[in-house]
Amino acid sequence: MKTALLLALLALPPLTSLQALAADLPTKVCAAFPAPKKAKLEAVAQQLDYNGIPMVIRHFESEEAPDTILAFYREQWAATQSVKGPVEYPLGPWKVIATLRDPCFYTVQVKPFGRNGSEGFLGLSAPPSDKPAVKEEVPHLPGSEIVNDMGHNDAGKTARTVLIKNGFSPDTNAGFYRDNLGSQGWKVLTHHKVDKPGSQGDVIIFRNGQREVSVTATRDGAGSNVLLNYVDQP
Repeated sequence: MKTALLLALLALPPLTSLQALAADLPTKVCAAFPAPKKAKLEAVAQQLDYNGIPMVIRHFESEEAPDTILAFYREQWAATQSVKGPVEYPLGPWKVIATLRDPCFYTVQVKPFGRNGSEGFLGLSAPPSDKPAVKEEVPHLPGSEIVNDMGHNDAGKTARTVLIKNGFSPDTNAGFYRDNLGSQGWKVLTHHKVDKPGSQGDVIIFRNGQREVSVTATRDGAGSNVLLNYVDQP
């Protein structure tokens, strides 16, 4: 994912599948996500909405080498007469193996960790819901493009991260959000300028009751990237 996210890692006891995690989520339509027996799993995102696609993401660590992890999934997802086998490809320092098991998509991303072990991520995505959640409208300047819109719900707290691109300066974006959110009852907690090599812009944090939103507008060529991070009960 290209969007920079701040997601809390929630430590969970080792599991052998993601079935329990997905029991009450949109991904419950998916078959259990197999995991190597010796893998230690922890939640990254238990209930994630990525541009309307429900997802579950977990981090894992294992004493087994990456090649052993990949071999495990090749066996689990071997081709049959009706189902194609997995695809594999490199991604920087990672190796990825993925498969479509209708209607869900499973991805494993793994790299070496420790002396002889490995670490990585298990990603499970389900088809979009027939009744998508109605989302709060995100204010933006005319001509803006919403690049990513990601919502997640962990431990009873909801959050939403939206990445926007437009042709306006960071200063213009900052002024727009101060005026727009201010008119909706949001109060400015902090506002400071960022002036570092390769990173110039504004960071503003607003609060409205039990909700907070941070707005980070940074220079991108002739325009800006604007990252809004809404959090309930911060």
